[in-house]
Amino acid sequence: MQLNMFAQSKAGIEQYSYIGTQTDAVIVPSLHFQSASNWYAELRYNYEDAQTLSLYGGKIIEGGNGLEYSITPMIGFSAGLFTGISFATNAEAEWENFYLSSQTQYSVAVKEDCENFFFSWSELGYNISDYFFTGLAMQYTGQKGYRDFEPGFVAGLTLKNFSFPFYVFSPFDSGRYFVLGVNYEYNFKKKKK
Repeated sequence: MQLNMFAQSKAGIEQYSYIGTQTDAVIVPSLHFQSASNWYAELRYNYEDAQTLSLYGGKIIEGGNGLEYSITPMIGFSAGLFTGISFATNAEAEWENFYLSSQTQYSVAVKEDCENFFFSWSELGYNISDYFFTGLAMQYTGQKGYRDFEPGFVAGLTLKNFSFPFYVFSPFDSGRYFVLGVNYEYNFKKKKK
């Protein structure tokens, strides 16, 4: 995990596959784009719920000297099995070889058969080298009458613009499951004047 603190546009695609005993195998793709002026957009599928497409937008705030950070407050709309409006934040921080990342959202349902929910996915990790990283991961979901805290571990490989994270959640009980990611980031080069 590395923060990229420079003014140029970039885009990426992320693909996460969930495999485990509690769920059928599910794929969760997302696309994101960041403009040179730090406007941010993200398109997700199967993230808020199965068969649900979501579009988010916001503005990145970043800075730091030694401890670098990036915070992106966003608003989003979802349509599908879950239909609603979400208020979300992506946050990242990096200090030397340590990193912290978090995606949180509160989603308000607009269909009567759906419920509002809070969701957070966070990681605290260490870049072992330019190629390998590892750390702790956590997911939390809260709905009316339902709370689910899932601790886990992450390890991964980074090769140029690709990263391959591997997660195990609830590793010490029978409900454990795995998430395999394949991510690609592309930086648009500035045009020469």
